[in-house]
Amino acid sequence: MLKSSIDFSQLRILIVENHALMRRLLGEMLRGFGVQHVRFARDVPGAVEHIYSDDFDAVILDFFLGELDGADFAKHIRHDEDCCNREVPILLITGMPDHHKVMKVLDAGINSMLAKPIAAKDLYYRIHAMLADPKPFVITNDYVGPMRKRKKPPVSKMTRPSSFNLSAQAKKPRGRVNHVYEDGILI
Repeated sequence: MLKSSIDFSQLRILIVENHALMRRLLGEMLRGFGVQHVRFARDVPGAVEHIYSDDFDAVILDFFLGELDGADFAKHIRHDEDCCNREVPILLITGMPDHHKVMKVLDAGINSMLAKPIAAKDLYYRIHAMLADPKPFVITNDYVGPMRKRKKPPVSKMTRPSSFNLSAQAKKPRGRVNHVYEDGILI
């Protein structure tokens, strides 16, 4: 594991997950990282009760939570000026990270996302990244959450062998643009 500048033993984390086995697994992973203060909620009403009564350093949130999903919950707390956890880093976990879901959670103000099945190492690194290098918090008319723009990674300057000379027609971009990458979001 990464040498951490974050003292995991002092973190207070809320896990919002509707499946008992997954709640237990995430809790055990966090305890393995040294986290001593873990709270659990199985649905949005339970999460709302915790989020308005306790301070948290991070929230781990499932997408599917019943009538309201994780994005609805995140958007609610991000837009509520009276919520003491309005700026808390939120890690969303989902078993089906399709494009529509990804865009919905990013627009709701999620900090980061992990696809199930979750490896302990990935969970650790994602929590560490959210807390050690937090993004500035943005409040606009349309969006409340972490700043989403990131610099695009540098493009490699590899030279092509002469056998790869392409005609002008073949050099035109093809296919759809990856909008998630265009927004600069690292998922």
